[in-house]
Amino acid sequence: MNPSIWRRSFVIAVMALVMLARTSLAKAQHLDLRNFSFEGNSTHSIKAPFRFWWNDLVDPVLIAKGVAPPPTDVVMMPRYWTDYVLDGKNLPSQGCATYAIDILLPDDRIYGLYLDQMLCAYTLYINGKCAVSNGTVSRELEKMKNEFRPQTVYFTPENGKATLVFHISNRDYRVGGMWQPVIIGRDSAIVAHQAGIIAVELFLFGSILIIGLYNIALYIFRTKDRAPLWFGLFCLIVCLRVLATGSVQLVHFFPGISWELVVKLELSIFYIGSIFFALFFHEIYPEEVRMKHLRFVLGVFSIFALAALVSPVSFFNRLVPLMQVAVLIGLLYLLCCLIIVVVRKRLHINYFLAGFIIFTLTAVNDILFSNGILPTMYLLPAGLFLFIFSQAIAIARIFSFSFLQVELLSENLSNLNASLERFVPHEFLAFLGKQSITDVQLGDQTLKDITVLFADIRSFTTLSEKMTPEQTFKFLNSYLNRIGPIIRARNGFIDKYIGDAIMALFPHSPKDALDAAIEMVHRIREYNEERKSFGLEPISIGIGIHTGSSILGIIGETMRIESTVISDAVNLSSRIENLTKSFHTTILISGEVYEKVADMSKYTLRFIGNVVVKGKSKACKVYEVLSVYSEDILHLFASTNVLFQKAIGFYNKKRYSEALKAFQEIISANPHDRMTENFIEELMTKAMI
Repeated sequence: MNPSIWRRSFVIAVMALVMLARTSLAKAQHLDLRNFSFEGNSTHSIKAPFRFWWNDLVDPVLIAKGVAPPPTDVVMMPRYWTDYVLDGKNLPSQGCATYAIDILLPDDRIYGLYLDQMLCAYTLYINGKCAVSNGTVSRELEKMKNEFRPQTVYFTPENGKATLVFHISNRDYRVGGMWQPVIIGRDSAIVAHQAGIIAVELFLFGSILIIGLYNIALYIFRTKDRAPLWFGLFCLIVCLRVLATGSVQLVHFFPGISWELVVKLELSIFYIGSIFFALFFHEIYPEEVRMKHLRFVLGVFSIFALAALVSPVSFFNRLVPLMQVAVLIGLLYLLCCLIIVVVRKRLHINYFLAGFIIFTLTAVNDILFSNGILPTMYLLPAGLFLFIFSQAIAIARIFSFSFLQVELLSENLSNLNASLERFVPHEFLAFLGKQSITDVQLGDQTLKDITVLFADIRSFTTLSEKMTPEQTFKFLNSYLNRIGPIIRARNGFIDKYIGDAIMALFPHSPKDALDAAIEMVHRIREYNEERKSFGLEPISIGIGIHTGSSILGIIGETMRIESTVISDAVNLSSRIENLTKSFHTTILISGEVYEKVADMSKYTLRFIGNVVVKGKSKACKVYEVLSVYSEDILHLFASTNVLFQKAIGFYNKKRYSEALKAFQEIISANPHDRMTENFIEELMTKAMI
């Protein structure tokens, strides 16, 4: 026989054997789930060999009957067809294909399939009948129309068998095929499966949205700190991405939205979110995540975002691998920065680092999974949530720490104000309409009717000569600790300490000053009893009171200010207090005080006369307050009051001998009358002269 005929016969025989093997393999290919328990909500991911026809949309009826032409090959699914090698070359992304598998099921009850998002167009046939479609499938590129949405379909097996046939076409995306496993289960299990996915996505969407809005609100109320703004915008971007890629998609809210726009949103949102992500870390750790380094990264992602919005999807999505490399570089840079932060022991870094590591690991996993390197699943949504949650906790701790610092500063400021009020009384600030001493300005002033009380320790110079400086300070503080509370209890406050003297102001009523003066004298008598028990000399005080209009304000210069009261009332009150030394009495008040105290009948006073005080040309009425004495002594003062007034009249008319005789008669009846003693001494001196 001719050798060429032998060769041709051999080739034909080999090809026939190959075709027979492929046909046998195609017929034998199936997934046996008859022993799988579909009870409850159990589901099964179909990861099995599928018959594969490249660049052909085989009639599903022929496939179901088992008379379809032999397949190109049998491939494990899910898998990109661009990973399949035919005739030594990877298949192109553009084109169409048919996938088929026979599934053996335990019964003919109702089953369901959950089909995850697929960027390609597809039509699913079950037992030769069209069950569901996604986009427009065609052999012609111009007629292909991709779509992007998850779907569910329900069917009833025939004699425990379901033949699934997918017609898939792709024109614009960088990869083609089916890369997510089909989920099979009872109808109720598929409903529960889809509901679970939607519930998780709604939870992620809602929680991230609330966190984002909360952080934006924080920024609105405190624009100085921009970290919450970038973090809030990042959260909103993540929410938009969930809507663009999840089960609860934009197509459900906007049915007419195009596949191209959804893909553009998905990719551009990702790049814009990356910009906010980087700016957030810069605001938190500006010394480590430096802007001069970020400008390049921000520029790259800005270009990516712009290109995603304006360029055709068929062009731009092919740059996704380059984008993934850029993402990995950016994450690596931030990780290095955070490690530096850890080394420098910055506050709250543990939360930031933990969340960032989780996010980075899930991002790397998704990149590897999308490229078919890892047989896992998409984990970035969960990683994003954990990252956002950890950052929210970190920001909450930062604000909590800030609030704590504010509370401490407020407490310190309050303590400082309380301390400063011991130098500038709060009542003085109230007169000026100020809440705090920090509000006081040089020149602040107000005009007010006020009662002024001057009090002075008698013979303090002689007394202090017998004490050391330390003892003198202790004595003064002991004395002031006893009279200060009395003044405050009577609605007054001490405005100034002038050596051993004090100047107190009573803004409400002259009666308050009068009551305080009487109580001060009683308290000094008690204090003298204490001093006597320690072998110390008793002390006495003189008090002068006057009331009138006064200017209260702040005087000084820019670097040193002081509160003060400037008025004739202050001067006259001081002069009246000086009269107590001359008259050897305890409390003297002016005629204005006498006239303004409505219930003066409750007090015992006696008129001293019209006195011209030092520095004044006009005489003023002066009264001695006798209410500091006991009842029996007051009786003596009352019994001699008429004679006292007569003696004062003689004295004022310069009838000194008659005055002396009257005063001597008074002192005989009332030896406690120190003022009368003073007049007698003065008149005796004049008589000698």
